[in-house]
Amino acid sequence: MHHLVKTIKNLSSTQVFREYDGTNFQPFQHKCTPSYGFTGDRMNKFRILLFATGILISFSISASDRSHNPHGYLLSSSPLDAANITLEYFVAPTGSDNNPGTLEQPFQTVQKCANVAQPGDSCLLRAGIYRETVRPANSGTSSTTPITFAAYNKEDVTISGANPVEGWQVFRGSIFRANASLPTNRYNDTGFFANQVFVNGEMMPEARWPNTGRDPLRPKLAGGGVKSQGGNAAIVENAEIPNLAEGWAGATVWTNDWYVTRTGTITGGTAGKLTAQMTAPWDRGGYWFYLVGKLGLLDSEGEWFYDGSDRTLYLWTLGGTNPNSVEVKQRNFAFDLGDRSYIVLRNLKLFASTVTTSDASQGIVMDGIRAKYVSHHMTLPPLPKSEQAPNSDDGLIVASHAHDTGIQLRGSKHTLKNSIVEWSSGNGVLLEGTGHRVTNNIIANSNYMASYAAPIRINGTGHRITYNTIEAAGRDAISFDWHTAGFDGNKIDIAYNDISRFGMLSTDLGAIYICCYVNLAGGAIHHNWIRDTQAFSPFWGTRGIYLDIESYNSTIHHNVVWNITGGKDSFYLVAGSPRGYNRIFNNTFLGSIYTDNTVEARNNIFRSSTSITASQQSHNLFQSTDPKFTKTTTTDSKSLPDFTLQSGSPAIDAGMAITGVTDGFVGSAPDIGAYERDAKVWKAGSRVQR
Repeated sequence: MHHLVKTIKNLSSTQVFREYDGTNFQPFQHKCTPSYGFTGDRMNKFRILLFATGILISFSISASDRSHNPHGYLLSSSPLDAANITLEYFVAPTGSDNNPGTLEQPFQTVQKCANVAQPGDSCLLRAGIYRETVRPANSGTSSTTPITFAAYNKEDVTISGANPVEGWQVFRGSIFRANASLPTNRYNDTGFFANQVFVNGEMMPEARWPNTGRDPLRPKLAGGGVKSQGGNAAIVENAEIPNLAEGWAGATVWTNDWYVTRTGTITGGTAGKLTAQMTAPWDRGGYWFYLVGKLGLLDSEGEWFYDGSDRTLYLWTLGGTNPNSVEVKQRNFAFDLGDRSYIVLRNLKLFASTVTTSDASQGIVMDGIRAKYVSHHMTLPPLPKSEQAPNSDDGLIVASHAHDTGIQLRGSKHTLKNSIVEWSSGNGVLLEGTGHRVTNNIIANSNYMASYAAPIRINGTGHRITYNTIEAAGRDAISFDWHTAGFDGNKIDIAYNDISRFGMLSTDLGAIYICCYVNLAGGAIHHNWIRDTQAFSPFWGTRGIYLDIESYNSTIHHNVVWNITGGKDSFYLVAGSPRGYNRIFNNTFLGSIYTDNTVEARNNIFRSSTSITASQQSHNLFQSTDPKFTKTTTTDSKSLPDFTLQSGSPAIDAGMAITGVTDGFVGSAPDIGAYERDAKVWKAGSRVQR
């Protein structure tokens, strides 16, 4: 048997707890005769731990060690348990899973390392693309003995859910075709939701009408409407709908219905008017819509269509040239961490795939992740009853795929930090369970299907969401929705986030949206920038901080909200509930707000309000008084307005002290508004660089 440990000398009555037999590390007992020295196979930073008469002895063998001392070095001895054995394995695309996993002889797949890694071990990945779903065989045992998967020396490492497609031939004109086995013929409600095609790492649009660009958050939509005919039945009308020789039956329609986005299957019809069955009953209708999923719609550059009956992928190539660098999504997950705990993922790229956990998972850490195209779906089925909170709506459609998309952190005490998550049909990050931390991340281009998913979707309690830059979302940016989360939103801290360009495909929403009847006791929404968004529809509005339908017990302080434009009934704040008070302190609102008599409002700047409704209010500054901001406008797209106070502002020292809110104020009294003159100026958003 080949062993990494060949000879152990100078030890008597020694028990070695792990050895490598060419396939796995196994417990074994090895008696050593007393003599001097240690020899072993070369392995960079490889530690061999021995238990001798109650003393743990750690040897380190590496190439550099051997050049100085062929017998190795004794690093430490301490009375530790043998479970503290930790090893480093190496993985490279050029390796082999028959190798021992050393730097010189690495494994080839991450899964091979995941099969053998024990608590405290590390899998160090060399540069390259790994097309696999990794499922660790074991968990770590604590935050100090995790199993780590990391890029070796920060090399460029990608775990990809996509595979290349080759063998292209001309079909007609600029359309090419290739034989390809994609995971689904059309769309699925569970499992693998929808096919996804990439060219040069960019998602291409499925063949559709009307034609659109390649940004799904800025689609070209048709007007005219999708109208309910009772139950699930609908008609789709627009005079410009073309006739298709193959017929429209089987195509998919997407439409926006007020705050609800819906999809359905076309059942018949011809040019100008189609019939459809929607995925859930409805009694209204949608105005904007598009149609997708027929070969006859493949008529513009970048579009594709997949015919599952003969496994043929069609693509109108970019520039009309022979396709290259084409990939298709084949796997949902880069890492499946269901029922796994204390796993660290560090400095890895994820492409066309995501990470999932389960209710039993604990202590997962994702640090320095670059995740792109994390989830993709094209239909909006009703939320399964098993995922609905008690007393939720039957046949629920608004929260479709809000429970199974994005980076999925279920369980307790997970952390996502220093990362970029971008492009998802649903969530950017899903928080379910208790005590998760999402800090210092960029989360962009989420929820292009415009359901109640969000860049950060919250279920559970005790979460901290801090110092994130959240930009470009189909609906809300941060969402707590009772349909799946229930009514307990205790001890949630939403702070120092920079939120912009939300509500790009829906209405009646908020940058921070809490709905409905949710108890927010013990947490706070504070020190956030909410800014720069244009309402999607002229028929309804967009909100900044939106506590919908009697959500209560919130504390909202030191937020700045500006430049929310367009639409009808747009408000920078909506709050009020007969169930309990909402406390509004030291905010700066540049637009109008909506509150009721269950609100306590103090130390706020209401720049566009002459008065507010609140049973308890004092020390507020209204429209008639100029607060003398430092800089309210900017012509440079890379700079932001400055809503700190100039010297001589009437807001300086004009507020009242509020414990836990104005602590540490400068001067004779706290200032009114979100910034304290002559104190350190707080900033929101991530420090991560793209």
